[in-house]
Amino acid sequence: MSFMFEVFCKPPANPTKEAAVSDRVAALGGRLDYREDANDDGPGGICLTYEFDDRRLAGEAADLLRQLGEHVEGPVDYGP
Repeated sequence: MSFMFEVFCKPPANPTKEAAVSDRVAALGGRLDYREDANDDGPGGICLTYEFDDRRLAGEAADLLRQLGEHVEGPVDYGP
């Protein structure tokens, strides 16, 4: 079973910030699974989806990002 969480970033895109978030997640065993660009027809932001094999590490990474001020939803079970 895999676990995932999403990080929402306000537009415009900030590749440096996204890379820093991804580096923090990778340090705890996660990997970027999907990146969704901001909607042109609404106020939505950029969504980064990270996947983990270990729920505990997913929770640690999500908590760390929240402490750094990121908007994180999850972690949740993902896939079989």
